[in-house]
Amino acid sequence: MALTPINLGIQTRLTAGIALVASLLVLAVGWYWTTHEEAELMAGLRQREARMAGLIERGFAGPIWNLDHVAIENLLDAVMADPEVHAIELKGLGLRGGQAKRSRDTTTSTPSPGQLRREFTITYQPAADTAGTQVASAVLVFTSDLVDGQIQRTRLFVVELLAVVVVGIVIASSLLVHWLVRRPVLKLGALAQRVAKGDLGAQETVERNDEIGELIMRFNAMSLKLRSAADQVQLSSEGLRASEARYRSLFENATEGVFQADADGRVLSMNRAFTQMLGLGSQSPVGRLLRDLTGIERSEMRRVAAVMNEQGKIQQCQLQLRSAGGRPLWVELNAHWVAAEGAGGGGGQRRIEGMVSDISLRRQAEAELTRHRDHLEELVNERTAELSEAKLRAESANQAKGRFLATMSHEFRTPLNAILGFTQLLQMDAAIPAGQQAKLQLMRDSGLHLLELINDVLDMASIEAGKVSLKAAPVDLRALVDMACDSVRLRAEQKGLAFAVDVDARLPTTVVADGQRLRQVLLNLLSNAVKFTDSGSVQLAARVVELDAAHTRLRFEVNDSGIGMTPAQQARLFQAFEQVSDASRHLGGTGLGLSISQQLVRLMGSQILVQSTAGQGSSFVFELRLPLA
Repeated sequence: MALTPINLGIQTRLTAGIALVASLLVLAVGWYWTTHEEAELMAGLRQREARMAGLIERGFAGPIWNLDHVAIENLLDAVMADPEVHAIELKGLGLRGGQAKRSRDTTTSTPSPGQLRREFTITYQPAADTAGTQVASAVLVFTSDLVDGQIQRTRLFVVELLAVVVVGIVIASSLLVHWLVRRPVLKLGALAQRVAKGDLGAQETVERNDEIGELIMRFNAMSLKLRSAADQVQLSSEGLRASEARYRSLFENATEGVFQADADGRVLSMNRAFTQMLGLGSQSPVGRLLRDLTGIERSEMRRVAAVMNEQGKIQQCQLQLRSAGGRPLWVELNAHWVAAEGAGGGGGQRRIEGMVSDISLRRQAEAELTRHRDHLEELVNERTAELSEAKLRAESANQAKGRFLATMSHEFRTPLNAILGFTQLLQMDAAIPAGQQAKLQLMRDSGLHLLELINDVLDMASIEAGKVSLKAAPVDLRALVDMACDSVRLRAEQKGLAFAVDVDARLPTTVVADGQRLRQVLLNLLSNAVKFTDSGSVQLAARVVELDAAHTRLRFEVNDSGIGMTPAQQARLFQAFEQVSDASRHLGGTGLGLSISQQLVRLMGSQILVQSTAGQGSSFVFELRLPLA
């Protein structure tokens, strides 16, 4: 059997709430008061117990020492005269039978929870400056019955006070709630009933300027607004009919096709522009299927339906329709679902609203544009093929040139070596005069310079032809650095330059590398530094960046205080046959040294970096990771 819910009025609920809050407040105050009172009474009881124990210790010491049993009995009676003393017990040799005791209740020997028990000794001290002697032990038991009784009376007072306060609050709050809340709310309810029955504009008198008075004022204002709204609805009915007429005119005279259909695709309405697109003439499309009227393929209709069901709408969908006469027609469709009318959507079926635009002319223009674009792509493909073929021919010619130069290296070097050799032999002949010796030295210097140029050109050709490969082998790294430095140290001293070598103490003795190519790179960098430095210093630094059991990473750095370079010159520095400074042309050279060095370092897995300031010198740095030998 289900329980019937109890409906309580606002007066009853407010009164009960106020009474509950007041009761909790009084109960909390009473609990705090009784707890504090109980703590103070128990503290006083413990103090009195301590004072009584002190009196017993001082008063019984002499009679027990002097074996004055009469005095002892009198003192025991005096102690028991205190109503809070429940029992006292003495034990000692000076007592009759070794024991003396008094108790208000002889049936129990253990203290109850409401009793305080203290054990202490009684010491006799004949003089203040002499040591005391224990003559007995005492047990004092105090009762808290008097304190408990006082606490009970306090709690009873609190309960009575709580009952009186609650009754008073209930009566007072009930009267106040009835006067301040219930009566105005009943008047407000009566006003609402009048408005609900059609008495729009009804008013109620505001008696007080409180929250309920504010509510009555707002209700009066709402009643007036309802009256005004009713008047406005009556006045706007003609405007609604005129608006509907304008909408119907827009629907029928729109240049785009507009239609409405139910969930099954049957036409509910269709404007004149759409019927003309389909060539229906005077035939009514209402009730007919859209697929039958438009001639859309079944697969296209399924695709449109799938998009509509998934997204709730479809936009800019291009479809090919067929008119009643069979003429093809391209249109652009925009449609969406409209929820069913009525509360909760239960007043009818949902429907489809859509608009179609004739894009047949635009489709024709797009087809023409596509044909022109395809023709343009054919022309571009033809030109691209011609350029690719020309590029392949150029690359083939360049490779053939490189292969020719690399192959002809022996033919270039052999006659030049013979010239240099015979020139050196002639210089060794003491019979040749000094003037002829100077001419022979000039011939030898020119031949060495020519050999250096030929070597640079052949190295660059070999690199471009892809015929340069590194030949790794164990290399004495310190000896390689010394050889590179010895080759340029004499030229530096002849120019009055300070030549310094900074070798890291941790530099490995032997590594696996192509020593010839590494020496060539260092020699190129040092030669350039000496060539373009007229005063100051040239320095080679070889440092260890990382070192483990199998590999090391080395950092080589060549610094000079020469002519330096601008940022624009640095950008062209490593290009083949590029001389970035006018001094290069004055001092000679092909501009291949740095380009070859950069290519060789890249084959070693690194890259030469440069930092330079015009007029302040340059710094060339590269790092190599090499296996330990």
